Amino acid sequence: MSRIRDKNKKNNEIIIIGENLMGRRVVKKVYRDTYAAGQRDTKEFGDRYMVRIELISLKVLEDRDLFGNESELYFRVGRRPRSSHRVPQKGTINIEKNEVFKPQEGLSLYTEFKKAPKGGLIEVPFHLFERDPGKNDDCIIDHELSIPLGSSDYKIITQNSVKIKLKLSGIRTRY
Repeated sequence: MSRIRDKNKKNNEIIIIGENLMGRRVVKKVYRDTYAAGQRDTKEFGDRYMVRIELISLKVLEDRDLFGNESELYFRVGRRPRSSHRVPQKGTINIEKNEVFKPQEGLSLYTEFKKAPKGGLIEVPFHLFERDPGKNDDCIIDHELSIPLGSSDYKIITQNSVKIKLKLSGIRTRY
């Protein structure tokens, strides 16, 4: 069985063609060329990372509200007031005492593409607020998260009767 390598320039496909016993040409495998025009190698993307913070679970250990109602919580994650990200964008997460909020998949609180050397750390401010109608929102957790580049890690924050489990990841990407 002989192998022929043919490149279709129209679709950027590399096709490996072989011949069976009857002499017919049979397509064996099709590989797609996923590089953009002018892009040579993945080494160009060696220092690009996607930094993510995901919420795994949230639990309120004590009543935060004066009247014993549900706690109305929201997150604010980011560097500057204008570019920081509020989760959820509208409304709040309502949780009673000893109730656990677990999203089905990790709820993405923060995503950023960063160019930095491997093994470095990215510092991201992390805030949890409780919304109270009629007065300013209380900042329950004010924390600076250190995200390692090139690995994933879980972090548990217990502060002011609130327990939060987060997944911090700085994964290498080519985008």
